Amino acid sequence: MRMKILKLTPFFHHPDAEAWPSAYDSVGGMQVQTWRQAVWLAQAGIHQHVMTIGFPGLPKRRQLQPFLWVELMMLPMPRIRSEFSGLVGLTQSWAVATLYALLRRARRQDFDVLHAHLDGQIPALLVAWLAPRLLRRPLILTVHCSRLAVYTPHSWLDMLQHRLARWLEQRAVGAAFAVMALTQRTATVLAQSARRVEIVPDVVDTTQFAPPPLQEVAQFRQRHGLRRRTVGFVGRIAKEKGWPHLIPLAAALREEGCELLIVGDGTQGDRLRDAVDRAGLQDWVTVTGFIPNHEVPLAMAACRLIVMPSLYEEFGGASIEALATGVPVVAFAVGGLQEILGGVTPDLLIAPEDTAAMIARVKEVLAGLHAEITDPARLRAYIEQRYTPSAMVARTLELYRSAQMNSTKPAKA
Repeated sequence: MRMKILKLTPFFHHPDAEAWPSAYDSVGGMQVQTWRQAVWLAQAGIHQHVMTIGFPGLPKRRQLQPFLWVELMMLPMPRIRSEFSGLVGLTQSWAVATLYALLRRARRQDFDVLHAHLDGQIPALLVAWLAPRLLRRPLILTVHCSRLAVYTPHSWLDMLQHRLARWLEQRAVGAAFAVMALTQRTATVLAQSARRVEIVPDVVDTTQFAPPPLQEVAQFRQRHGLRRRTVGFVGRIAKEKGWPHLIPLAAALREEGCELLIVGDGTQGDRLRDAVDRAGLQDWVTVTGFIPNHEVPLAMAACRLIVMPSLYEEFGGASIEALATGVPVVAFAVGGLQEILGGVTPDLLIAPEDTAAMIARVKEVLAGLHAEITDPARLRAYIEQRYTPSAMVARTLELYRSAQMNSTKPAKA
């Protein structure tokens, strides 16, 4: 009989969407990784049902792959905008709808294993803690952002919730059959509460993220009006991604005759655009907004380098995408970026929030001072040795099978 997995995740990429409303938490690393993992597991023959957040225009339930179904779980809610979550109560709506559905289906569900994805917020933590109790099935956790190891509160309200979130994370981790951590740092912290921890980093499809044909890159640059040497930022426009550092960077690049490309959207997109206008940088900064995932390699290849001025990062998936495309990354030394870039281009890591040092390092790369370590073939080889899907799929399947076997073992007499 085919194994059946119930995936519980507030964030999941919807590849069939041609537009992504920023109010519904614009696409980021967690969305892309949960989607990619589900697709690769479906291709390996694993039946999965995903309960996640959606937005208007998407069907309530749809089949993305022969063994992959996606169901949108949201209660009706007022459209009150928030710079933190897009809409006030967005993830809370998902959590309540998901738990209610699990409670109703508890007696007639036929899933073998639950796989919950944690974003560090209370709604996902609560679902992960309660779901195995409702369905009486073993739980696998993937921790995309750990309150215990990495997360930094970024508002007074978030600070008040932080203690409860840490308590819930400890309970969820302790209740899980196994925990999948993205980095060694988080694995070490979670091992204090978990029965089993496996380091399973985010991965990248190196066939999709590869140096694109020059003609296609030129067409992308023409579509977006890029005429000069370009530095890029790819990610959600949110406080934790450090977008305010991009404004002084753009001003410094103007002095070098270079421009800044910002790819993505987010809850603070309007604030970023206003900051660009106030600084008089409209002719030197291009903001694309949301673009389809298949265009991201083109955007990265259109740039001489990518910057990641994040305040914190559990992993930093855009970095491995850029390196796979042969494009170097200058980043603040936070979270998983320290492990990823520290192994290939440590000289391009900057002390957190040191804008002047980031600008100086960007100028050095543009001047060719780090040509040896930023050789595209070297960057791509580094990714192919460490962050490709095959190892992730194999380790995830092993955890699923171990959890299933453990739950079906006869009780000892």
